[in-house]
Parts: sequence; structure tokens; C-alpha cells
Amino acid sequence: MTCVAIVGSPEKPSLRHTLERLRQWLAPRAETVFAELTYDSSRALPARPELLFVLGGDGTLIAAVHNLRQNQVPVVGVNVGKLGYLAEFTVDQLEREGDFLFNGPPPLTRRIMLHVRLERGDGEVFECPAVNDCVVLAGPPFRMIELLVQADGEEVAEIRGDGLIISTASGSTAHNLAAGGPILEPTSASFILTPICPHALTFRPLVLHSSRQIVVRVAQANAGTTMVVDGRDRQPFDVQDRIVLSRYPADFLLVRNPRRSIWYALRHKLMWGANPAT
Repeated sequence: MTCVAIVGSPEKPSLRHTLERLRQWLAPRAETVFAELTYDSSRALPARPELLFVLGGDGTLIAAVHNLRQNQVPVVGVNVGKLGYLAEFTVDQLEREGDFLFNGPPPLTRRIMLHVRLERGDGEVFECPAVNDCVVLAGPPFRMIELLVQADGEEVAEIRGDGLIISTASGSTAHNLAAGGPILEPTSASFILTPICPHALTFRPLVLHSSRQIVVRVAQANAGTTMVVDGRDRQPFDVQDRIVLSRYPADFLLVRNPRRSIWYALRHKLMWGANPAT
């Protein structure tokens, strides 16, 4: 039988009932080798699951992918949150239609991630993967900052404004979209550089191939200038530091709902292309 693991948001005690309901549905179909309400999906890895069910919203799913690091396994997102953009299934849908998960290889979208490495002037290093994005924010006292961007050692731009978003294709519909960046197909092997409130109209979003190594330095910062990865890991960013971004060695493997096109969530949840209400 297929070995599966289940994790879920520990901040939602009501999920215990959902977790047990999922276990009961899985019982005749798979062997559940780990089941716990935790963000730390790495605790399931010693049991070698072939599928990871994640209960919660997109934030819970992203946390689970982070904790898998380079040991990525296919993730089935079970939405019990609000939007559920990445989490394509509900428990009801799995109970009605989920047998396909065990009748052959499940349909996957293989999505690239960012390897984020913050190198401080004192030699200290912070690094982690990013599913959606790495963002530099001006921070208090909220004066304009100046960032220097290079790609493969060549100068790309000096950006003045409120910050910069470096996004994956998965993150193109997140902070990047809100800041006016382009939407990419989820499997695109590309990174997006989107300035936040740039000082000049000449700064526009830029799409780069994921084989590039991107380096971001700050020439002018505020006391609170910060690097934020996927909205969860926050690190101060100062003039002695630099951020080195490249493609992460492992890809994020998201099980796709075969009854939905890859554009379903974009059209039905973000209302892309919808006509204005009359």
C-alpha cells in the first residue's frame, strides 16, 4: 500500500476531527505512517511517506514544504482555510473522487523554488528555501531605500523605492501580483523582479531565467529594513549584507486536482478576467 503522512495547522484544534476523518477514508487505501497537527513536516520523513496530506490553508502548505527542505515529496493540499489557492482539495472532494491518488502516479505540477542566502558583513549566514518569494521591505522609519541588483555578476538596476519582490512562478499570484507584477504559468522556470512603489516609472517588473544567480545589496537602508521569505522568515538587512538568490536544488511537488485546469484557481478564486459587475 502507498505510505502517506498527514500534517495540519496546530493553531486550529478543530482540525483534529478533520484529521481523523481523513485517516478513516485513507485506511482501506493507504498506510498512514504519520499523522499530527504540526507545521514540522520533517518529522514524517523517517517513515518515508510517498504522499503528504496537508490540512489547512496555503500558509500551512508553504510551511510544510519549507520543512521538507531538499526531501520533497508530493503534497496534497486539503483546504480548510479561506482562499486555498494552492490547496486544491477539500475532504468532501477526496471522499468522493480521491481514489485516483492510489490508482497510479498522481498528476503533479513540479514548481521551482528559490534558494535564499543572506550573507552578513560579519560572516554570519542565513539560508532557506522560498516557495513564493523573497521580499526586501523598507521598514521604519519608512524612508525610501536604494537597492543594487546584479544577475550573474552583471549590474541589472539600481532600484529606489519601498522595496523589491523576487518571486517564483508559484508566488507570481501572491505579493508579486498585488504589486503589479506579471502572472506566470506555475511550471515556469523563471524568477520575477518586481519593485515595490518605485521612485521612477522607468522601473518595471523583470522576468529572468531560473539559471541566473541574483545578488541584491542595499546602498541606502532604514533602521527597520528587512528581508522576508514567504511572509514567515524575517531577517534585518543592512548595507554590509547581501542576498544571493538562485534555484533551489529540489522542486516543490504539488498534486493537482485532475478535475480542474491549471487556470481554475486563477479564474474562480482570484476572479482573473471576470467582467466588472454592472
